[in-house]
Amino acid sequence: MSIRMCRRAWKLPEDSAGDPAIRIRQLTAADVDAYRALRLAGLAAHPHAFGADAEEEAAWPMADWLARLEHRTTFGAFTNDALVGTAALAIEPGRKHAHCGHLVGMYVAPEARGTGAGRALIEAVLDLARGRVELVRLSVAIANAPAIALYLACGFRPYAVDPDAIRVEGVIVDDILMERRP
Repeated sequence: MSIRMCRRAWKLPEDSAGDPAIRIRQLTAADVDAYRALRLAGLAAHPHAFGADAEEEAAWPMADWLARLEHRTTFGAFTNDALVGTAALAIEPGRKHAHCGHLVGMYVAPEARGTGAGRALIEAVLDLARGRVELVRLSVAIANAPAIALYLACGFRPYAVDPDAIRVEGVIVDDILMERRP
């Protein structure tokens, strides 16, 4: 897939249940402030849903945020000009892991849930993954029923449980590991 195709804007089909005002595109350095703000809001509001920590990431210098956008393809869901969701494709380096990509950093702000933004972000990641990897994997907190339902609807299937995947203030969080072919 060419860089040009990766940077094109995705549009939800007009006949979908989603909001046709949602647009999906790859985030660039110009989006770093909005990306940082949305990511930190998601990490703070849902600490059990992410392996990352809001306080730790809030302390990152801006150069680290820019590097993240440069080193993996992160998509943003926009309504009007506001960033309301993100998802990224991460591919591990090395021949032994190159067949697997990981859908990471998936988050949709509360005001954009139910609009089709989440599904559109997942489709953008899967579209990018086609021809690059054979599997796309993700992990999701076992208690996150809405996210699990979305992933199942998008063709992901569970293959394992990661017990005690993270701990948040002493609370054990188990993850469901899911995968699908792009």
